[in-house]
Amino acid sequence: MTTQNFEQIVAFGKDNVEALVKSGSLAVKGFEELSKAYTALANQSIEQTSAAVKALSTAKNPGEFQEIYTNLAKMNIEALVSEGRKLQELTNAIVTSSMAPLNARVQALGSLFKAA
Repeated sequence: MTTQNFEQIVAFGKDNVEALVKSGSLAVKGFEELSKAYTALANQSIEQTSAAVKALSTAKNPGEFQEIYTNLAKMNIEALVSEGRKLQELTNAIVTSSMAPLNARVQALGSLFKAA
């Protein structure tokens, strides 16, 4: 093994460690963002539940109660689907961005073997 090969191996290892650190840092930032999104969703849910209870308490008869309840249920299902989609997209973006440095190192390794 020549000195040049040893230096290449050391440099490759150093780049791998840097990619791992960067990936971890991106993952932590992403999970912080995801945590904020879940917190906002929880707060929004609490506010909506409070508003729903108030709306249901204004019903003057069982028919009106059922109508209000049906509308609230429909709105909640629509919100669940919408917010679920947003959280899924955010999660996918976090995973993709945090894995990018590691994917680049795998590609570099593939290029290294192709060159050899």
